[in-house]
Amino acid sequence: MRICELPICILEGLPSEPVLSVDGAWGAPGLNLSHWPGQKTPPELRHDLSTGIALAFARLPQEHQAELARGCTALANNHYDTDGVLALFALARPAEALAHADFLLDAAAAGDLFRVPSERAFALDALITGLAEPGSPWEELWRGTRGREKHERLVRELVERLPWILAGGLEELEAVWKPRLERLRADLAELRTATKDEIVHLELAVWTSERRIEPGRHALFGTSVLDRALLLEREGALTRARLIVNTSSWFELVSRGALPRPDLAALAAQLNAQEGVARGAAQAWRAQTPDNPAPELWFGIAELESFAEHNDAQRASRLEPALIRRAVLESLRAAWVFPEDD
Repeated sequence: MRICELPICILEGLPSEPVLSVDGAWGAPGLNLSHWPGQKTPPELRHDLSTGIALAFARLPQEHQAELARGCTALANNHYDTDGVLALFALARPAEALAHADFLLDAAAAGDLFRVPSERAFALDALITGLAEPGSPWEELWRGTRGREKHERLVRELVERLPWILAGGLEELEAVWKPRLERLRADLAELRTATKDEIVHLELAVWTSERRIEPGRHALFGTSVLDRALLLEREGALTRARLIVNTSSWFELVSRGALPRPDLAALAAQLNAQEGVARGAAQAWRAQTPDNPAPELWFGIAELESFAEHNDAQRASRLEPALIRRAVLESLRAAWVFPEDD
């Protein structure tokens, strides 16, 4: 059986037989094509994105593919997202994927790295995300299911229908992605009214606004190639602050190195001391855990989903923007290490 003929599955644990696993890196036996930490991708196939790795595999002669994937019984992933879906598409429909390679890479970057290579790439990422949400035009496909079964149904349907989507179906499904694109355009317009400062050696972009603007992650990382984004917004005499450490320092990229990540919990504790917030207060400086691929720090309530495009948990802090900025810079410098001499 050729690689492209292997069944596609979403796994919740380790399989008993070898599989060709993409995007995730969870110790499954067989061949792993991934940019996640702990990946076991053959060095000659490495790429910043799992979709890029899968496309590189698809370019190999079939004999070499069979040798690398010997014994694999399925094409597998353990989660649902754009980069994973497109990586599976590249393996299951290689000729069609290779014909759209550059666009697929752009869409995967929009998904995993929060970049905006183009509006159409953002739209494909938004479509794949939106198809899994309530109100999706494909909801009938997965209604009554969740987790592995839901995502497996969606992935298999997407792999079958992506040739149609790439040939014009994306525009026919604009009801799913157009509202997100319109919000992105508004976010970018708002962000252009802020003052931007890039501290390149610390991989930090700082935007300061004299009013509340609240741009999303794609607006922030779509307008800076740096790994960390700090947004400081004035709200009267108060300040709204949002610091995000992007996935580009979490995935194992080949195009760039990664600085050590700051201790966001320690930074939150420091800011809470300066804020005078009591332990257990409803509003305080919060930090997501360091194992989060793209954690953030903010002042507000505790409930915030991972990878939230917009931070609805934010509230206004009494701290001045200059004080918050200084604390963030000190935290980044504390984590920074000098490059080793050659």
